Amino acid sequence: MTARRERFPELDFFRGLSVVAMVLYHLFWDLVYFDLVPWDLLGDDPVLIAKAIGASFQLIAGISLSISYARTVEQQGPGGIWRKYVLRGLKLLAWATGVALVVYFAVDMPIFFGILHLLGTAIILSPLFLPRPRLAGLMGLVLIAAAPWAAQLPAGSWWLVPLGIGEAEIPMADYYPLLPWLGVVLVGIWLGSVLYPGGKRRLRMQALVRLSSLRGTAWIRFCGRHSLLIYLIHQPLIFALVFGLYTLLAN
Repeated sequence: MTARRERFPELDFFRGLSVVAMVLYHLFWDLVYFDLVPWDLLGDDPVLIAKAIGASFQLIAGISLSISYARTVEQQGPGGIWRKYVLRGLKLLAWATGVALVVYFAVDMPIFFGILHLLGTAIILSPLFLPRPRLAGLMGLVLIAAAPWAAQLPAGSWWLVPLGIGEAEIPMADYYPLLPWLGVVLVGIWLGSVLYPGGKRRLRMQALVRLSSLRGTAWIRFCGRHSLLIYLIHQPLIFALVFGLYTLLAN
């Protein structure tokens, strides 16, 4: 197996845990949408749970970008880096547009800048920071720290919504503005350079490898390897199942 194809099971494992948590949260959201369970079942503000799950995806995405960049430079040199990540980000933004359209017509709630928009934009911008992981970490902390201040600024246009400037008054099904969430990806890029320098795992991380390789975790790693596919198909499936349950109970 070449270094290019090698996967780190611990990253697949933790990404898989995030996928499982996401599916369970969306199941809860669908149950609330059809008034089958109360919104406060998971606490006063279940959105905080969703944001924690989203942050885990973003942090792992940053780590993975760092690994991908290090391997690409080692094998091909720095040429073509912008093209690679711009094209990858644009593909993710295309999927984000499709998801936004489906959600709008299904539940009549817009997604102006959801998690796929955020990750696609972060990937496009990542070549600015991948060669400079310390700058990425510092800038990430600055963006995270500036987010509460930016949210208090008057938003004169909905075009500012993706930046996180001003409080978004329109109910949205998914909202991850660049402030602070791009900062989480940038911190992930720095963390990846520390934990996987040159795209290679540090020896002291073997405990994570053993944890992620425990019996029964293979399906979690499978989810981690196919996170985008699961993200795209899981919500229509569980929404249909919950709608079927709602119809059955209503009759």
